[in-house]
Amino acid sequence: MKGLRVRLPGVSPAAIGGTLATRLLATAMTFAAGVIAARALGVHGRASFAVMMSVPAVLSVVTVLGVDNANARFAGTSHTAFRQIVRWSVAFSLVAGSLLPGLWLLLGHLWPAVLLGVPFPLAVAVATMCPVTLLTTLLGMAEIGRGRVAMYNLVSTVPAACYLAGVCGLLAAGSLTPTSCFLSALAGQLVCGGILLIAATTRVHADGEPLSARTFGSFAIRAYFPDLIQYGMLRLDVPLIHMFAGATAVAAYAVALPLAEGLLLLPTAVGLVMFPAVTSGAVDARATARIARTVFAAAALAAAAAAAAAPVLIPAVYGQPYSGAVPVIWAMLPGLVLFSASRSIQPYLAAVGLLRPVIVATAIGAIVNIALLVALIPHYGAVGAGVADSAGYLVVAALVGWGAWLGVRARRGLTAEPAIEERSVAPARPPAERWSVQTAADRWRGAYPRPARSGLAGRADMVAAGLLTAAGAACLATAYHPAAGLVVIALACLLIRDAGLYVLAAAIPLSQSGVGASLITPRVLGALMLICLLGRVVAGRGIARPKLIGVLTTVGTVGYMVVAGAVLGDTDPQNAGTWQYLLLMCAPLLLLPLVAEPGRALDRALLLFCCGSVILAVIEILHVDSVFTTRTDLAPVVTAAVAMTQEAMANHNAVGALFVMAAAVLLGRYPAVRGRLPRLATGAGVVVLALGVAYSLSRAAYLAGIAVVALYALRRSMRGVLALGFGAACLVPLLPAAIAARFGTMLGGGGALDADSAVRLDLWSSALRIFEAHPAFGVGYLNFASQLPAYYQATGDYEVMLLQVPSLNFAHNIYLTVLSQTGLVGIVGIGSLVLFGARRALHAARSGAPAGEAALLAMVGAGVCSLFGEVLLLPPLLAGLMLIILAAKPTPANAQAPVVR
Repeated sequence: MKGLRVRLPGVSPAAIGGTLATRLLATAMTFAAGVIAARALGVHGRASFAVMMSVPAVLSVVTVLGVDNANARFAGTSHTAFRQIVRWSVAFSLVAGSLLPGLWLLLGHLWPAVLLGVPFPLAVAVATMCPVTLLTTLLGMAEIGRGRVAMYNLVSTVPAACYLAGVCGLLAAGSLTPTSCFLSALAGQLVCGGILLIAATTRVHADGEPLSARTFGSFAIRAYFPDLIQYGMLRLDVPLIHMFAGATAVAAYAVALPLAEGLLLLPTAVGLVMFPAVTSGAVDARATARIARTVFAAAALAAAAAAAAAPVLIPAVYGQPYSGAVPVIWAMLPGLVLFSASRSIQPYLAAVGLLRPVIVATAIGAIVNIALLVALIPHYGAVGAGVADSAGYLVVAALVGWGAWLGVRARRGLTAEPAIEERSVAPARPPAERWSVQTAADRWRGAYPRPARSGLAGRADMVAAGLLTAAGAACLATAYHPAAGLVVIALACLLIRDAGLYVLAAAIPLSQSGVGASLITPRVLGALMLICLLGRVVAGRGIARPKLIGVLTTVGTVGYMVVAGAVLGDTDPQNAGTWQYLLLMCAPLLLLPLVAEPGRALDRALLLFCCGSVILAVIEILHVDSVFTTRTDLAPVVTAAVAMTQEAMANHNAVGALFVMAAAVLLGRYPAVRGRLPRLATGAGVVVLALGVAYSLSRAAYLAGIAVVALYALRRSMRGVLALGFGAACLVPLLPAAIAARFGTMLGGGGALDADSAVRLDLWSSALRIFEAHPAFGVGYLNFASQLPAYYQATGDYEVMLLQVPSLNFAHNIYLTVLSQTGLVGIVGIGSLVLFGARRALHAARSGAPAGEAALLAMVGAGVCSLFGEVLLLPPLLAGLMLIILAAKPTPANAQAPVVR
């Protein structure tokens, strides 16, 4: 016993043993009653009774909303708080415990299949059990919270004892039916609830301050999601196995599942005893680590014994047909062993209010579990489900342990700093105070605001680990079905802080690749921005707050364009395609100011954006160069045209504009980069993107690149201008002949215009004629093609019959497109938005902020590209430019310019 006390500091081994024995006793009595009921009721009756018992259990888990954990957390603070908790628990059980069962009954009355085969009168009885079950759970956790674990252990055996006694009595009386069995179980719950209400009258702690409902509810919600996900990780497997592998695999998994849940009895018992000990200060971080190691060793021994005994016991107890459950058990054991240790850490984290590592770890583990279930079950059946469960539990345990270590390390550093600061003011040491969870948590929260705590706790590392895990899970899920990968990514964006912003930044260059164009559609991009907005709300940060004048101008301009596109012209006002397309195109204008704000997260997102653009540039360079190499028999101009029309090639104008904007970001931030390796990587990225612009074969991108480089050089010394010019002159002779020929067509060389340039000039003149005829409101968005035949005049040397006029929705000049389709009203709105962005970028650039110069260069590059096309009418490119502009923020006069490391 003395050795156990050393290995389990701060908790009573007898209390743990009593809790474990009580759980085993209750399980044994329930098992015995289940065997009796199964033999007496038959297969059909036992199945009906199982459904009737499972519905209250599942509904109670769903409707508890973390109130049970909050009861355990705050019941021991004072008797006043405990009395509040009892009143809240009774009210919550009556309201929430009746709401969801009532909805189940209502849906079952409309669609009987929802009742799962239970007759409606019996379903009413089942629904009445839900509030009772919920009340016993809440009051039991409150007793644990105020240290009365023995009382909880005693009371927890009452439902099983009443159930067993009722079944035996009904069997002896010859009236054992599914309904009577259920009523005996309901009677046990009622007796248990009555005993707990009587026990609640006993005073354990002194009176104190009343409990804040806001604090109580906030903790409950944060503690709810990990418990719900962990509860479902084992129970979600059964329907998936049945869907993908059939009933035989379900039978093997169903045999292995009780053993897996049995291994979790020990960490559950330890957690129940630990929680009040942590809240009272008897167990600290070191003691928690020692307890977790002890639980890990005990779980490892139990798992080894189970692994050795399974090949013998499973066939002997269940029969030879169930021998397939043995490898399932072996597959589940490694993750369960490590998860047992992490379950011993979770009570400590919950007691001190550090639930973020648990939430993040549980979310990532669930993502891994679901992805592996979908990927492995079709090929390996129940064994694949066991491997998926084990992997999910391993991820949860590793991340919980890592997060706990970071949080404890940060707290020790924080508690040491005030003593150092106070030493110069007050030499006398303060009186010794017994450490408690409340004082440590108050120091942690009071001395440092939430952002500082998050940074100290390695938030960036946790986010990176979460993103890598989600990416791997998404790849596995996509291998089964593309939609499954998108679901995994969406969950990661919702649950991992700033993950949505990073995924959005990486999706922008991906959308312009040959592979990603069909994956990252405007609808997907709009959904991703909505998920980013929802993720901020879920994380408790709320939406970003842009300036009111910008919001009003954006909403007014977009609203006018929607109305004008639906009302003006010859299009059907009932046609939803026009305004839906317009809203998707304007989604970055409407949503990104609410999602992205200047800071480290947006800076990292832009770094991802640039890295993705560099990778895309390398791919495009290799692809285009392969065309140049294989088509040496053609003239350079023809070779360039062939390269642009390849099926796997993306839109060369859009890709060129993307490379220009990414190069502008790197150029603007290059002077602030510190360190030889980062500067070298940034310079190499600029060079690769410059080559990407050259190989994009976009003449608009050529002019935009020249404008960006010229503006960048003008803002620097003459020596920089000369060095830049010399470098460009050295690179030009190295470019392939097809690129030089493409650049030559832009200069003209004194000859006639090519057909593409001639058509573009004619479109521009037609747009001006349309504006002259409709100067105020234009012809409406996407009504340009229907009006074009009346205003088009061919002046170049080309065949007009070859033009696909119905597909010419734009004038190949975004300024003339806005002017002809929205008139002066639209140009004022769009111009105001451009002015707001330019003003923001200029102010930031003048203050010395690198993001300001990057935004200024990107706006110039995008503006030049817009002279020869509508690249900013593509949602990904507009989103990229919006992120660059939103990252610009003037540096305060008394602050140093930010340094990129």
